[in-house]
Amino acid sequence: MPYLQTLLATKEQRYSAISTLIITLIITTPLCGFLFQCACDWPWAGLDSKCNFYKPHVEHKCPWCTSMTTGILSIGAAIIAGVWTTTSLYATQKSIRVITLRIVSGVLVFVLLAYLSASFVALT
Repeated sequence: MPYLQTLLATKEQRYSAISTLIITLIITTPLCGFLFQCACDWPWAGLDSKCNFYKPHVEHKCPWCTSMTTGILSIGAAIIAGVWTTTSLYATQKSIRVITLRIVSGVLVFVLLAYLSASFVALT
């Protein structure tokens, strides 16, 4: 736990981590729909209710929805990496600009890792 306490030591780190976590959880299903063209959508627009996973005669089903293990592991790793990025950035200033930079960098790391894991999952 001491490592976690140093990662979340400042108010800026905590705000950035919580904001990044919320943003990544919200954009996970639209990102899935974008990457796999499976019709997953925003949480308020049906989430995975239109996903091709539920259609019986589709040739290529959504890999994140088909294998919950693959989906949870790849998205979970991407979310953890994004949140870790927000908390581990070194900053000497304490301002809204620093918090914004942390959040943007964490979300970018999340999207990049989700894209890479989606590419790997789609190839297998």
